[in-house]
Amino acid sequence: MADVVDCVWCQSIVRSPDAGEWFLGGYQAASPRLAVRWLRGQAARLANALDPQPGCGSLPHGCLREVSANAPNPGRIFREWAEDFPHQEKQMQTLAGGHLVSINAGGPDRIFGLSGTDVFYSLSARPVSVTFVTNWRLRTPRFAAA
Repeated sequence: MADVVDCVWCQSIVRSPDAGEWFLGGYQAASPRLAVRWLRGQAARLANALDPQPGCGSLPHGCLREVSANAPNPGRIFREWAEDFPHQEKQMQTLAGGHLVSINAGGPDRIFGLSGTDVFYSLSARPVSVTFVTNWRLRTPRFAAA
C-alpha cells in the first residue's frame, strides 16, 4: 500500500466547553502554500472581529478600549501570527513534510448570556493522504517551493 498526499484540509473552529462548537469555515488547498495563505486570511478575519483596530470598521472610537498586555487577547495573537511571515514559512515546510499545523488562542468571553465562559479559537491545516493498494496511481506530491 502507498500513501499519496492528495490535498491540505484547512479549517477554522470555535470551541467552548460550556456552549458547544462552531465550524466557521473550511478550505481544500491544493498545496501547503495555498493552505497557509488561507490560514493567514482567516487569522486576519478573526483578529478584526475579536480585536478591531480603532478607525477601522463600523465601530466608533468611543466603544473600543485598550486591553491590558497580560489579559487574554485572541485577536492580538491571530493578528501577530498573520504578520509573522518567517514562522508561516516554517509551517509551510511542516505541511509539506506531511504534518499538521495549527494556530490557537482563547480566553474568557460571553456566549448566550454565559459570562466568563472559556472560548477557544483554532485555525488548522493537515495534509490529506489517500491510500492505494497498488501503486498504479502513485505519484510523488509536487508542491510549489516552500
